[in-house]
Amino acid sequence: MKKYTSVMNKAFKLCMIFAVMVLFAFITNAGTSYAKTLKIRYNNKTVYYKGNQIVSYIDGKKVKAGGTKGIKLNKQVMVSYKDVFKKGCGIKTTYKKSSGKITFSANGKSVKLKVGSKKATVNGKKKTLKQAPVKVKYVKKKITKILVPAKTVAKAFGYTYSYSSGNQKLSLTSPFLIYYDKEWHVYNKYFGGLVYDNITADMNYMPAMSISGSVMIPAEQVLKNIMGLDYTYEPSSGTISVKSLEHKLEMNIGSNSAVLDGSKTTLGAAPVIVKRKDTNAESIMIPAHDVINMLGYYYDWNPTLNIITIHTKTYFSWKASESEYDKEKYSNSIKEAFATYDINNKSIIIKTVFEKSVSTNDIKLTDNIADSQTLLFEFETAKSLISNSSHILNGKTINSVELAQDKEQPAKLLITFNNNNIDYKYEIKDNTLTITIAEEVSTDYAIRFGRPDAVQFSDISTKDDYMNNRFFIYIPGNYTEYYAANKISVNSSVIKNTSIYYNEASQVTEIMVNTTKLQGYKIVSLGSVVGVIVDNPGNVYEHIVVLDPGHGGKDPGAKSKGVNESDLNLKILYECAKEYFDSPDSNVKAYWTRTDDTFISLQDRAAYAKSVGADIFISLHMNSSTSSTAKGTEVYYSTVNNTPSPEGITSYNLAAACISRIVANLGMSRRGIKSANYYVIKNNTVPAVLIELGFITNNSDFNTITSAQAQQAAAKSIFDAAIAIFNE
Repeated sequence: MKKYTSVMNKAFKLCMIFAVMVLFAFITNAGTSYAKTLKIRYNNKTVYYKGNQIVSYIDGKKVKAGGTKGIKLNKQVMVSYKDVFKKGCGIKTTYKKSSGKITFSANGKSVKLKVGSKKATVNGKKKTLKQAPVKVKYVKKKITKILVPAKTVAKAFGYTYSYSSGNQKLSLTSPFLIYYDKEWHVYNKYFGGLVYDNITADMNYMPAMSISGSVMIPAEQVLKNIMGLDYTYEPSSGTISVKSLEHKLEMNIGSNSAVLDGSKTTLGAAPVIVKRKDTNAESIMIPAHDVINMLGYYYDWNPTLNIITIHTKTYFSWKASESEYDKEKYSNSIKEAFATYDINNKSIIIKTVFEKSVSTNDIKLTDNIADSQTLLFEFETAKSLISNSSHILNGKTINSVELAQDKEQPAKLLITFNNNNIDYKYEIKDNTLTITIAEEVSTDYAIRFGRPDAVQFSDISTKDDYMNNRFFIYIPGNYTEYYAANKISVNSSVIKNTSIYYNEASQVTEIMVNTTKLQGYKIVSLGSVVGVIVDNPGNVYEHIVVLDPGHGGKDPGAKSKGVNESDLNLKILYECAKEYFDSPDSNVKAYWTRTDDTFISLQDRAAYAKSVGADIFISLHMNSSTSSTAKGTEVYYSTVNNTPSPEGITSYNLAAACISRIVANLGMSRRGIKSANYYVIKNNTVPAVLIELGFITNNSDFNTITSAQAQQAAAKSIFDAAIAIFNE
């Protein structure tokens, strides 16, 4: 009996230990679950908040909030006004407890809010908020804070706002503040760079920027330090004076009136003194287009890349300083020499003009480029009437040009180069020697081609034939002869070849570019020249989506009433959707896994996203069932592939964006968002979803998915979902 009792006692003890362990595990798990739930009190109610708890960062630095976090109410990110905006951003803030009014003010901007009210005043304009400011008590911390809609306040003061639901992180970036016209301005447009004579300039002190609707540049920094012109500024009178090779321009601070070569003229915008708050740097800003053109330079503004291009038109212009010479010793004379830049062909043109006609017998050429990087022209029978002259270009190709003649020596034109990789040609016609030296092509552009004068850049269109590793550029009109004379410049090993053809049917000149592999491309206006960026798609496009029409070829998918699922998928996701994704206004680049009735393996479909550097993947299918009553839309994602992308996108969020728009726009029954491990969404490298648009086996769904109007609406819904997910 004792033995039995002892055994029972041991068994009881073991049971008790096991029970304690189970209870401990339960408490631990419960504690973990509870840690994800925030007990708060607001609007006279105590709730257990289970949504995102948001941590705020300003300029990359975490905001100290005493252990409390922001929350989302009515889909709006709400944060402590005191922690984030008053202390973190340094915005002047007042709060009246009696009325619940909160006032923010800084740099001429203001926001007025009231606890419990959706009515607000933002920079003088009345606005209705989606969520009113609210007083929240964090029960565990025993702290009460007033939370305000973060986006509304941040945007009002020029802060860059970014919220990632994936890691519950709110990021605010301080605005760029500039002072002019006696007040501070929040500057949130572009910051322009500058390229002068093919060399990228340092614009860190003060960038080009838009002021009063004009592109403005820092006067001394550009005109004096970068271009090397004669520049002066008189603070007492506010007068700016600048001299180029051929022109003199005088301007005054705050005035649109100017004097060019002694004659009155008008500027598009008045020069203005601008000060940066972040560095205290101060510059006189002048209208770039007017000033650069008036001084006799080529000027171009690229709004896509925010780059100003300035290029010399005339490097030097030397004319005869005397007229008489020994005509018994010399049979001819040099009267003029000048160098200009041909922006169409990216070449430097040096011309030497004689009094009488010349021939090759009158000129001796010594090409010593390979050894000493020099090119020497000697004119033994001509007297130079120009005083010895030289000009240092210090460009990418030519270093200097010198015209000289010693008493007992023939006249010489010496050109020195910075390297020995020089492409030049010369021509003697009548009384002029013309030397053409090709400038080094910028590596920023894989292709450069001239734009005919009659063609606007906006008239040029393109077509991507990435399935065949090529793309087309279309120029309205027949310009085959133009491009025969103005060769296309190619500067990329990834470009296999180019060809030019006039398409009589569409009346366009086609430039076909074949690449060694799939590439992204973008055409850019460079004034009278068009540049083409060619690179891996991820380096060219801001957002990339892979669209996967399910099934195809030997795999038709589900069938009903003689209609194949594969054909419906292709019709909607390619034929209809390309209208939206390929439109000029789309900022999303689309690649399709198939564009015809071709079989593509599941492995190749999933791998395609990585090969093109995609950001998201959307596969379209039609459902089927043995029950004819089964109907509606469902969207699948894989829990294995649901980690937030660098942009904060998850497969689940993408699924939600798709189903909400499809159901709303097509009137389909909502079967919900479901998880599954279909190969193309599980084994993908980016957030991926599989849409089952409707049941091909249900009469109602069948009529919808085979309707042209509904197919177009489905395509637009998917496009809108892609746009929305990138803009969240």
